[in-house]
Amino acid sequence: MKITSVKTAATTGHCMHLWVRIETDAGVTGLGECVHGGYQAIAIIKELEERLIGRDPFAIDAIFEETRRSLVFEGGFAGALITALTGIEIALWDLKGKALKVPIYELMGGKFRDDIRVYCDCEVSPGMNMAEVQAVVDEVLEAGFTALKVDLDIRAYGHTGSETGWYEKDKFNMTPNKWEHDRMVQLAHMVVKAAGPSVDVATDLHTRLDKHSAIRLARDLEPLKLLWLEEPVPPRTST
Repeated sequence: MKITSVKTAATTGHCMHLWVRIETDAGVTGLGECVHGGYQAIAIIKELEERLIGRDPFAIDAIFEETRRSLVFEGGFAGALITALTGIEIALWDLKGKALKVPIYELMGGKFRDDIRVYCDCEVSPGMNMAEVQAVVDEVLEAGFTALKVDLDIRAYGHTGSETGWYEKDKFNMTPNKWEHDRMVQLAHMVVKAAGPSVDVATDLHTRLDKHSAIRLARDLEPLKLLWLEEPVPPRTST
């Protein structure tokens, strides 16, 4: 079996999602997904197609590593290139599972659990009042979730109010002022209260804060016993 083509298709909505379809001369296909790769990933996959045509689709690790290492100066360790490669890798695993007629988890060591707990990423914002937050949380709980996640960073929503500060006005600023800090803490408290004691709450900050602001926020949120505080600072921030 050999790879004959690599195609992409993009969908839009909350954000752009890029799908990768790998076809073979045996008629077996695989589908993968690139998240947050943007139009760069489309161009990269188109460029990589020539490298992949004629390859054995079962040689997943070899394809991934050979491509990544040969393009180290084009971003082989991070960024859109890795995003493109992950979509290709997922498609190859999907293809291999279909060809062998087994679930992919069987190819990766077999089933480990009978059930996996999942959480719901909720659409709440610092501009909501308690009733609005409660309505969102109730909908999540009615769907059967026992854990949920909300975005705390004010900038993610473009929220504007009567007491806005420089964190909102200056796109390069990573230090929220007291009002903005308090709004994030307030939102977390509202969500935890709305969820109740039997539901776990996680939060996300999308790397919007500097180290000192993140520590200050984490300390103020500690009494809430959050499931986690996701990406408070950029990866380049020293620990």
